[in-house]
Amino acid sequence: MPYAIMRINKCKAGAVGRLAKHHEREKKEYKSNPDIDLTRTSENFHIKGPPESYKGFIDARIQEVGCKVRKDSVVMQDSICTASPEFFQGKSLYETSFFFRRAYEFYAKTFGEENIISAVVHMDERTPHMHICFVPITKDGRLSSKKIIGGPQGLVKLQDMFYEHISVYFPELKRGIPKYLTHRKHLPVYLFKNADMLMEHFDEISQAINDIGLIKSKEKKAQAIALISRYAPEMAKMKEQIKSVDKYVESLQGQIEDQKDVGRYWKGKTAELEAALKERNGRLDELREKHAKLKKQLDLVPPELLDTLAAQEKERRKRNNRIR
Repeated sequence: MPYAIMRINKCKAGAVGRLAKHHEREKKEYKSNPDIDLTRTSENFHIKGPPESYKGFIDARIQEVGCKVRKDSVVMQDSICTASPEFFQGKSLYETSFFFRRAYEFYAKTFGEENIISAVVHMDERTPHMHICFVPITKDGRLSSKKIIGGPQGLVKLQDMFYEHISVYFPELKRGIPKYLTHRKHLPVYLFKNADMLMEHFDEISQAINDIGLIKSKEKKAQAIALISRYAPEMAKMKEQIKSVDKYVESLQGQIEDQKDVGRYWKGKTAELEAALKERNGRLDELREKHAKLKKQLDLVPPELLDTLAAQEKERRKRNNRIR
């Protein structure tokens, strides 16, 4: 059951440049998002834009309208528009483009095409999605995110409107569950990838850890330490990840019961919400099981040794990257 997804975030002047570089793929690497495949970036395409500078467009638009601007003003709305992954499976580039062009129509009509800075579709990540940035200028010429979006309740209404618009073309889509109802916090993809990678090598890592304490031969002990070194940065990171996942789990306790009382607006949607939470928490339970198994082995490695090995391996990887 694919869902239509639309979210909008506030952006003050200080964050405009950073977001522009990300959306327009002006950076050489994206360590914070390992899902980006730069070999596929050439497949990205624009529905509108980009201007020479996001900031330049914003300044020119504000000057044109004559808006009053404070130091802490929200000068840009950063929106993402997509659908759940199964919706795009088997779709051609034309069909994918058709979805985003119809979505763009909604933004142009609702927020004013003259206020849209850029609309870029990213095809170089796991799920195609469109980033649309626009200046929140009202019809009477004010710069006001509050008036344009209307807070959490206003965003829910906008999401309703978006769904009504896009479902005309794609009736198979369902209305997504509002973020404020699920209190959804997204765990970074690398948490799962890191756990999966270490679990693939769990047996050899465990054997090496045991060998450090049991083998008297200096040569074999050195071999065991060398093997652990290969995975040391990921192992060191795992210790911190375990803490963050545990905190995340705590925040989910009792969530389903809380949602039953959220409000009249979403009445009748409780079963759908429970199903969504169950699916998400299932992935989380799987991650926690992997973490628990890995933690037993990590605790056997002296912290100072793991830190030293991790630092050495990171330096080795940097040298290799420079050589390439």
